[in-house]
Order: sequence, then structure tokens, then C-alpha cells
Amino acid sequence: MIDIHSHLLYGLDDGAETIEETLAMLRVASQSGTKELLFTPHIAEEFIYDIDTAVFRFKEVRKRAAEEKIEIKLHLGFEVRLDKELFSKHEFDMNRLTVNNQGKYLLLEFPFLDIPSYYKEIIKYLTSADITPIIVHPLRNSRILQNPSILKELYSTGCLMQFNADDTRDGRLSSILLRLLRQNLVHFIASDAHSIDLRPPVLANAYRFIEKKADRRDAERIFCENPARVVSGEIIDEEDLQRNGFFDRIKDIFNR
Repeated sequence: MIDIHSHLLYGLDDGAETIEETLAMLRVASQSGTKELLFTPHIAEEFIYDIDTAVFRFKEVRKRAAEEKIEIKLHLGFEVRLDKELFSKHEFDMNRLTVNNQGKYLLLEFPFLDIPSYYKEIIKYLTSADITPIIVHPLRNSRILQNPSILKELYSTGCLMQFNADDTRDGRLSSILLRLLRQNLVHFIASDAHSIDLRPPVLANAYRFIEKKADRRDAERIFCENPARVVSGEIIDEEDLQRNGFFDRIKDIFNR
């Protein structure tokens, strides 16, 4: 499994505070079956740090993790809040904010209470630069939670959707998640980990939930195949995002 959303890079936002905490969380992730993990510290007005600092700490953690034989491959990206002033401020840093500085995918966070009127302008700005926005934890946005069909429109503008592992543990949210899965609107599930206790970097339980409620092929696509394309900067095309047809599912059952 590959975790494309986490706040394990220490001392930058509301996630890990020290490098020792980062390493402890990486051990938890590795021991629970995560093979690769993407650090995505917040880019938001309440968190002030330099991108160069994030890059330095990423390299530092990667070296320490290797020295301590933590078997997990690490990547760097950022979770960028959808805010006009932030995008204006980082206009010339935009590629550096994409996953692995590849200029292909960018994690985009909507505000929790509403959707800014200029959201289409921001999305068009990104897609015009061939950057695919990945909308993170959309069910934490009040308007989307009330009307999940908004995600169809976001998908039509070129966005992909990343849900949180926590969503599979909440009855209401998991019901919405499964409905969206049937509509091909669930492209990734990630931990959005902030700490070992509050929101740990564990995907295994969510993987089993999708495997049980949908099937193994869906779980592999959401937790392994699509994330692998993101961290390697490969294009995820329409065929990659589609769930298999009925006869393919029957074949998969007999091949288990």
C-alpha cells in the first residue's frame, strides 16, 4: 500500500513535532503494511515555514529512516489549501508543491465550511499547467457532505478524489464513500496521519473494509495502483479509474 497524504514531517504543521515522533510513526506505517508514504505538510496561512526547510527535513528523515532500517520508501509533497492569496504567493513555487516536484499532481484542500466562489478558477489554473488536483478528504467539507454529487462536477473539471481511512470507520461517511465508489469517484484512500494516537498512519483496516464491501480489485486500485502512478508522476487515465464490469468481477472471484 502507498499512503499519499500524511503529516509526519516534523515541526512544520499540526502533525509530528519532532524527528523521533516522525520515525516512530514511520515504524507504525511500515509494520501495518504501508510500503511507500508521501509527506504532505500543510500549505496554509496558519503554518509559516520555508519550502527549503521542508526539503531539508525530508532528506534528513529519509537518511535517518534508512539508518534505522525502517522499510518504507518516502516521497515529498504538500497539502495546499484552496485560497486565492496562497496561490498568488506561491505562483512561482507551484511545481515545488507538487508530488515529488514533478509538476503532475497536487493535493488540494477545500475549506471545511464552504467552497470559495473562485474554486473553478484555481482548478483551471492548475489543469492548464497539466497539474492534476487531488481533492483531499472531501467529506470534511460541509457543502460536499450535504451534497456529494458536487464531486461529479469536480471530477469533470479534471480533479481526482482522496478520502481518509477514517471515513471507513464512520457509519454515515462509509455509506457515502461506498456510493461514491460505485460512481468511480473514489480514487485514493490515505491516512491523513497526524499522530500515533489521534490519527495513526495505518491503512490496513481501511483496505480490508474496501476489500470486504467492494472487492480486492477495488482495494488494489485505490491503495496501490493509483497511488503508485501519483508518486511516479505517471498519468492516470480514464480506464485506470473505472471499476471493472460484472463479468470481470466474477472472473476475479474465481481467481482468488
